[in-house]
Amino acid sequence: MRPTHNTGTTNPQPFARTAMEMQNPHMLSQQELAKRWGRSVCAIGLYSAVGLGPKFVNLGGVLRYPVDEVQKYEQARLMH
Repeated sequence: MRPTHNTGTTNPQPFARTAMEMQNPHMLSQQELAKRWGRSVCAIGLYSAVGLGPKFVNLGGVLRYPVDEVQKYEQARLMH
C-alpha cells in the first residue's frame, strides 16, 4: 500500500480523490495530469519543480492544477 502524502496515515486507495477534490472538479492531481498527458507522475513533479508546465496550487505540499491553467498551457503549445 502506498501513502498518498505524508499525513501520518495511509490511504487504502492510493490516489483516491479527497473530499475537497470531489467538491472542486476544476483541479487535477499530479496523477490525473500525468494520465491526461501520457507522462509519469515523476515527470509531472519534475516539470513543476523546475518551473515548467501549467500553473499549480500547492495545498500543504500537495500540488493541484487548475483545469483552465492546464488548458491554457496546452493551447499555447499547439503546433500549427
